[in-house]
Amino acid sequence: MKTNIAFFFMSFVFMVVGRKIGWWLSKLIFYPAPAIISFINLIGWGAAVAWGMDVLIDWLHPNVVLKWIFGFGLAAYVAIPNYGLLQESSIPDDKQVRHMMISWLPLVVYVLLEVALRLRS
Repeated sequence: MKTNIAFFFMSFVFMVVGRKIGWWLSKLIFYPAPAIISFINLIGWGAAVAWGMDVLIDWLHPNVVLKWIFGFGLAAYVAIPNYGLLQESSIPDDKQVRHMMISWLPLVVYVLLEVALRLRS
């Protein structure tokens, strides 16, 4: 029971810190850097989120409901580094492809890596 409560609160810390870092990286690297640099860093972001949540789950062993909602679901939210950073209508048409890459690539990497990490355990 204590580990479930600890996981609940630690997942919120993971979310707040992860969102701040994601926004910071979006402003610093993901949007202004050349596409290949952004691509590589976005893969790293998705992998870091998957690894971070995997460590948290393996450390605290939450119950199934907490693991799915505050583990996998919350980490998927964190994996999208630009979520809520920009208003969609303010993005010019020529920047839409990069914006979609920043939104989707780390999420896909997170999901694939999380599945791989769960299969190994």
